[in-house]
Amino acid sequence: MKMLHILYSGLGGHGNVFFSMVKADVEKAYEYEALFCGIEDLREEYALRCTNEKIVYHFIKKVAGKHAGFYYKIFKQIKQSNAEIIFLHGSVQLPAAWLAKILLLKNRKLIVRETQAIHLKTTLEKMALKVAMKLADKIVFLSDAYKEQVRIDFGKNYRPKKCVVIPNGIDLKKFSPAANSPTAQINIGMQSRIVAIKDHTTLLAAFKLLKARLPQLVLKLYIAGDGEKKKSLEEETKKLELENDVIFEGMLNENELVCFLQKLDIYVHASFGETMSTAIMQAMACGKAIVASDVDGINNMITNHKNGLLVPIQQVNEMASALDQIILQPALKLQLENESLKTATEKFSDRKMFLSYKAIFDKL
Repeated sequence: MKMLHILYSGLGGHGNVFFSMVKADVEKAYEYEALFCGIEDLREEYALRCTNEKIVYHFIKKVAGKHAGFYYKIFKQIKQSNAEIIFLHGSVQLPAAWLAKILLLKNRKLIVRETQAIHLKTTLEKMALKVAMKLADKIVFLSDAYKEQVRIDFGKNYRPKKCVVIPNGIDLKKFSPAANSPTAQINIGMQSRIVAIKDHTTLLAAFKLLKARLPQLVLKLYIAGDGEKKKSLEEETKKLELENDVIFEGMLNENELVCFLQKLDIYVHASFGETMSTAIMQAMACGKAIVASDVDGINNMITNHKNGLLVPIQQVNEMASALDQIILQPALKLQLENESLKTATEKFSDRKMFLSYKAIFDKL
């Protein structure tokens, strides 16, 4: 059976899930094809991994405001594929996929994996999900909480028989703890797209406050990723006079990302909402103490004061205090690290994720 995956071309959870699924398919039960699309150029890492895995792949770049042409190109690429399953990582591309199915591929199955928190969706994105409820064969949500939010929000437009929950999974052999030698500085870090739905501004302000509270310590903040807000974030760093202590790592490939996480003492994820944060999963798998925003898509992964510390959004003092607690309380830090690793081991296996998807594929 062949699957065409349609996913985002830039940094994000789409690529991680796709390649985790391919890796976990140890029996090689399926043949994979990838269609990357979006406003960002195709990541070199994605192209290289597809080449190494002998996966046929394509890239369609979206031009701002040129929706019709973009969807037509997706339609043409789907038409050219002989995949039996069209797997959409997000519902925005569903109209093109459905049109291809109706006109040309009547026996093809559509699966939509929902990846954007409902309260952060634009009107167009909400409309696309409502269309998916009618047209897709299956819709996969990443958590029960997210599925319930959609059920309440959509009312009579919700289709319970089509909806299933499959949490994301990652490679727990690659993302794993490493023994760090003691150093004279404390490394704090975050990795994500640098976009409006992430709250890097609060993280910067909290880091500045933390430095004022702990002047006796050498503190460094590492920010990995890229995006439309990176330039303004760099300017804000200079305004706060933090340019010597905040390091922008840029885009990291998977091997670099593992090293990035392993060198951290504390992982921070400041965000206005998630569905299921791949970045937090990866940090947990590396056994990191975590401070994160108390928002949907994070607070269903982190239990406050058990496997991480949750702080209200845009609360600088609370975030600085959470970081302060972990730095000054070694016992708390060790507890959070152990519980993070335990959570990842029990819940975030890529093999477990793959077998859950396989159960769906086999019934289509």
